[in-house]
Amino acid sequence: MRPRVETVLFGAMALIAVFAYLLADPGVPIVVQITVITVLVAVLGLPHGALDPVVARRLGLWRGTRSLALFTLGYVAISAAVIGLWLIAPVASLVAFLLISAAHFGGDWNTSGPISLRLLVGVGLLSLPSLADEAAVAELYVTLSGPDAALIAMVQNAIGPLLLVGMIVAGAIAARRRPADGLEIVVVVALALTTPPLVFFIIYFCLLHSARHLREGFVEERGVLPRRAVVTIVAGATIVPIIAAVVFLASTGGGGSLDDRLIQVVFIGLAALTVPHMIVVTLGDRARIRNARTALTHSGDDPQMRTAARAPMLGG
Repeated sequence: MRPRVETVLFGAMALIAVFAYLLADPGVPIVVQITVITVLVAVLGLPHGALDPVVARRLGLWRGTRSLALFTLGYVAISAAVIGLWLIAPVASLVAFLLISAAHFGGDWNTSGPISLRLLVGVGLLSLPSLADEAAVAELYVTLSGPDAALIAMVQNAIGPLLLVGMIVAGAIAARRRPADGLEIVVVVALALTTPPLVFFIIYFCLLHSARHLREGFVEERGVLPRRAVVTIVAGATIVPIIAAVVFLASTGGGGSLDDRLIQVVFIGLAALTVPHMIVVTLGDRARIRNARTALTHSGDDPQMRTAARAPMLGG
């Protein structure tokens, strides 16, 4: 089976980073890490979520200009509510964001397995950096949610060894169905344990997770809308959050260091967009499973038809 482009891209960059930090520790300045993550999240991270209006169109959540405006308004309202909750309860919001992200990231592998297995991988993926460098992760969490958030990194460090074993087991399970998936999980583990937290996140989130969902999204939503409309929607849904982030940074010039404010914009902004994104993804998954079951019901006794009908449920 030919490897997917994001597997090759992620694998190559991850292995370069792993060996670089094992052999020499390049000591990339934090300001460089923050700049790179800001740019790559804008270029690769935001567009994969910007496909949500196209997915919503396929699901029948909007049909015309008015219903698209209502969908967009609801999406923005949910994002604004997340930011509001973060300001009111920053530590609880960070915990919720990590759990939601774990469920989402774990879906990159073992898509036909139980949700508990995917959640295990997702929690492990987000916790292993604390096992390698608890202080660096704690510093990041404190920047996002205040001093009490350091406790989260402490907990992740404590459960890290168990999660490490769990991820290795999950990798073996994934490899039975698709060897590349098992290899990706092993590389993710190595990357999390050898590179700084932000470097790990940059390479995993931008070069594997976002790249995969962006590629799959354009394939799955092909034909839902004219290509020009899709490009317009994705471009608009990418540019608007960037403009909002720039306005926020410009209006809070005296509110702490630029590094801290960039970290807050990137991760709290991702949290605000992740919640409505997950709602759309969940609705899409349910529709896919429902359609697959309907196809299975109507496939009769033809084995080839039953196999074809099961494919959407197994493929994820």
